[in-house]
Amino acid sequence: MRTRRSRPVHAHLGADPRCWLPYGELQDWRNSLRDDGVTKAQHLVDTNGAQHATNLDRRNQQSAAVHLMSLCESLEFVISGRQLRTMIGTWTHRDYPILQPAPDHYALSVRDVADAVPERRSIVQEMARTTWDSWAMHHDVIRSKLST
Repeated sequence: MRTRRSRPVHAHLGADPRCWLPYGELQDWRNSLRDDGVTKAQHLVDTNGAQHATNLDRRNQQSAAVHLMSLCESLEFVISGRQLRTMIGTWTHRDYPILQPAPDHYALSVRDVADAVPERRSIVQEMARTTWDSWAMHHDVIRSKLST
């Protein structure tokens, strides 16, 4: 992690401190999730990665692809968070195409999750769905990478 204007940011995601700070604040909550919460925790990680596909850095593009693949598997094929973590390990360190253009807006962000204390699980689920939907123009490319 590095800092931008003395505020924490991710090394290659390019997340603005206004996003990275609330994401960091959610880590204790995310780590406390059990049962179906494991999938919700993965959705939080995946949406954050997918929503920050902001530059052409190889690691950023790899991160975006892997997190979108995870969202696809989870939302379309009902793969659990535990299974996704194993699958993600097999997907990393590959080359992926640049998924451009990236969406310029997302219906929900990590700030919405941080602000929605009692409804966080449902907000994370909705954020995962709307983030995946925002990438519709690249769904075929992402799905094709699941089988390789």
